Amino acid sequence: MNDDEVWDAVKQTLSDVQMDRPVEAIEQRGRARRRKRHVFGVAAGGVVAAVAALALALPMATGSGTAPAPTGPNNQAGSASAAPAGDIKLVSLATSLTAENASLPGDASLIIEKVDVRRGTVPSRTRYHLYADSGDYYYTEARRELPQVVARAENLGNGFHTRGVAAARHAATGDLTKARQQMINSVYDDGKPPTAAEQEKKRTEILRQKGLPNPPPLTDKDRDNIANNHLWVNSVDVLSAGGGDPKVRAGVLRLISTIPDVTVADSTTGGQPTLTITAGVWTDDTQHVLTINAQNGVPISSVVNDPNAETSTVQTFQVSRVTVADIRAGKF
Repeated sequence: MNDDEVWDAVKQTLSDVQMDRPVEAIEQRGRARRRKRHVFGVAAGGVVAAVAALALALPMATGSGTAPAPTGPNNQAGSASAAPAGDIKLVSLATSLTAENASLPGDASLIIEKVDVRRGTVPSRTRYHLYADSGDYYYTEARRELPQVVARAENLGNGFHTRGVAAARHAATGDLTKARQQMINSVYDDGKPPTAAEQEKKRTEILRQKGLPNPPPLTDKDRDNIANNHLWVNSVDVLSAGGGDPKVRAGVLRLISTIPDVTVADSTTGGQPTLTITAGVWTDDTQHVLTINAQNGVPISSVVNDPNAETSTVQTFQVSRVTVADIRAGKF
């Protein structure tokens, strides 16, 4: 996605943007909406929440099994320097996953995602995602059409997931500070964010269109919040592309363990031990709750509760390793 495409998407979000948020956040919202429009055909804006400085399209995770809502108490958030108990759980699981040396079967991950928007009469939907290890990405909402989509080479991959997966792999065993920056910037073309001057130009244009004066410059805390929100959104999204790989899961867990406003609690889901990860990285009371298997880190469900919109979006997942050739042949 180039900057012109991102800017087009940004302008589509202006009508419902709350301008108490840093404008850099709005650009990320447009970028996320553009990405999801390519993937799903419909922007996820109706079920999104503003991330503390940015608004995000619902991240998609991968998992095995369709599970009910998890049970278990939420841990209290700790400070960034003290590292909350939840961080320790994530790092411990990541260490265990990193130690695995088994070869990865297949050459792609197939994710079957069920989406339930708990608002009015919006029907449930099932989506089929095929993420090839090569970086190719195929999507459909009809199972029977997936082989045809692959055969016609309708590849929707744009490099974002490839960059994100690379950042997660690096985070698994490498320099975590460098990996954080790679993941934060993975949404941008070539992993390069716009310059400060380019950001200021877009910021001024958005405010001009809204008829509002320029807000005060961003504080260091604002920038930290923006970075953590980019990190959460992109990391959880990368679980879609690389969730079948334990090294990618390990890297994502290490990355999100560095976010102060993420808490982790032991839980039980469908009779299996799980971890309930809650991200409170928004300026309002919106929460994103991600449930993963406590033994292998595979995501099971994702719930976003937006109190302002009086909606919640529940996603449950099935993930399997496959070959692109088998999918093309209808063998799945």
